Amino acid sequence: MEQTINDLKCKITDNTLTSADLFVFTNKLKDSRREGTPIVRNVSPANIDLLEIYAFALQKLEMAEADSDSGLRAADWRESIDDFSKLKGFVDELEKSELITKVSWNVGGMAIYDIKNPEAYKTFVYWNIQAVLDNILLFEEL
Repeated sequence: MEQTINDLKCKITDNTLTSADLFVFTNKLKDSRREGTPIVRNVSPANIDLLEIYAFALQKLEMAEADSDSGLRAADWRESIDDFSKLKGFVDELEKSELITKVSWNVGGMAIYDIKNPEAYKTFVYWNIQAVLDNILLFEEL
């Protein structure tokens, strides 16, 4: 698993990490927890929630860059994110950092916003992902 985490970190460094990469990783983490055989020691539900929030944030950017209609629905968020206060907190951080504008929440609990500076947004999301991955690795080394 350490190699997988290092691969993700390399993709961050190379600016090539995608939401799909992160969703595959979080699904592996959730499956291992569900089966009672965690693949890393520090796989807390909080870490998984954060990584999924960041994966959705990357997906939002990918759709904006592809100029495609959002295929992301509220149900997608609801199935994955258990604690919407974490999502709200992250969106608030993005807004406070002036990386997004025109934030609104629909009835389904999905954040809708415009990405003001895609490169800075991606860097911010990558930085947050890197922090969680570093936290997971730190506990593996203890």
